[in-house]
Amino acid sequence: MKTRLITGVVLLLVFVPLFVIGELAFDITLLVLSVAGTWELSRMFRQNTEKPKWITGLEMLFSGGLFFLIKGFYQNEPYIEGIFYLVILMFIVMSLVYIFIEAFNSKEFGNFFIIVLYPALGFGALAGLRSFNEGLLVIGFLFMITIMTDVFAYIVGVNYGKHRLAVKISPKKSIEGSIGGTFFAIVFTLLYLYLVKLEVIDTLSLNVVISILLIFVISVMGQIGDLVASKMKRDCGVKDYSNLFPGHGGVMDRFDSAIFAAMVLMLIIKVVGL
Repeated sequence: MKTRLITGVVLLLVFVPLFVIGELAFDITLLVLSVAGTWELSRMFRQNTEKPKWITGLEMLFSGGLFFLIKGFYQNEPYIEGIFYLVILMFIVMSLVYIFIEAFNSKEFGNFFIIVLYPALGFGALAGLRSFNEGLLVIGFLFMITIMTDVFAYIVGVNYGKHRLAVKISPKKSIEGSIGGTFFAIVFTLLYLYLVKLEVIDTLSLNVVISILLIFVISVMGQIGDLVASKMKRDCGVKDYSNLFPGHGGVMDRFDSAIFAAMVLMLIIKVVGL
């Protein structure tokens, strides 16, 4: 518990200023997190296999490049063609690896795209959200939802949880906790919106009804992101993605809900803006 607390304080002292500063320092931080997330996924999926180490390096390189292009696309820069070209290149390169590396089977071929795309899309979405006019408040909005959902899902689940939500994936999570987490996320995030006077996210106007619906969707999707991450770890037989943050696990352990929710929030904003 002491290690977890100390690490948590250090993470806050490091990441909060970077979120506030934004710009280049923030983008570099998210780039590092995206590449680290790719390393964690590659390490987890291949823990009991004899795959060439350069494949992981290749995945990290693709993850960094894709993060840069996706970040630019989310920031309305003309990088959509670059994303298309890079994905095609990834497919060609990994097809060659699939053909000529005997140990690289069809499962590995599919894992490669999860390993590269999941972190790059998620952290790229966070970078895109921060680039909006009220980017810091938007990031605060996102993390208010995911943190309040997580905190109150635990509190309500421990005290009132009787019906398991996904017993084979995360035995301690309950339906009551999930509902409670979403309810309190709506309450506290509405209060947050009122206090900071955040009324628009890019082209999306936040009246009370839209805000409640949006918070509900983001809260639910954040929980789905958490369950996806948990199922991946359970399938691979590991407790944490890594031990980069002692007591807290790895990058994907700490940001699983946030990056999933960020992708959904950015998708909604982009669709509304069409």
